Amino acid sequence: MTFAMPDLGKWAWQISLEFNLMFVSKIIPVAAALSMAAIATSADAGTRVANDLSQCRAGATGTAALVRVVGFRDANGRVRVQSYGGESSWLERGQWLHRVDVPAQPRSRNMTVCLPLPGPGTYGIAVRHDSNGNNSSDRRDGGGFSRNPDLSFPFNLQPDFDEVSFRAGRGVTRINVVLNYMQGTSVEPIS
Repeated sequence: MTFAMPDLGKWAWQISLEFNLMFVSKIIPVAAALSMAAIATSADAGTRVANDLSQCRAGATGTAALVRVVGFRDANGRVRVQSYGGESSWLERGQWLHRVDVPAQPRSRNMTVCLPLPGPGTYGIAVRHDSNGNNSSDRRDGGGFSRNPDLSFPFNLQPDFDEVSFRAGRGVTRINVVLNYMQGTSVEPIS
C-alpha cells in the first residue's frame, strides 16, 4: 500500500499532521475535562440542609419558606423539598438552591418543612414523596409544587416556573403544597 502526500508540499503536510496530533492529544482532553467540571459543578449546585424549624419561627432572621406538605398517601419512605431560583434552573438536575431530604413522618397526613432561601426574591418549590424509599421516581410516588398547579398524566407533570413561582420577602413565607399521586390514569390528590 502506498501513501500519496498531498500537493501542499511536505512542510504543509507536516504542519497539518502536528496540528492534528496537538488537537487530539491536548485540546480534546482539555475540552473533555472542562465539560466534566461543568457537569460536576452543576450536580453540586445546591445545598443540602436539615429541616430546622427554628429558622421559620416568629422573629427568625433571614429568608425562609415554611412549606406545609399536605395529603400524604402513607408515612413510608422519604420526602424531598427543593427550592429553585428561576426559570432557567427550574427542575433542572442539580440546579436547586436548597434541599431538605428527610424520612416521611406526616401527622394527620401533613408535614412541615423549613427551607432557607438566599434572600428576598422569586422562587419555586418542588416536593417529592418517595413512598417506597427507593430513591427513584415510580408510580407510587407523590409530588407537588408551590402554588399547586394542575397536573395531568402524561402531558403536564412538570409545570412551568411561572405556574409555581412566588415572591418571598424578608422573614418567613408560608407555602402549602398539596401532594398528587397516580390514581389509575390520572394524577390527583388523595381524597
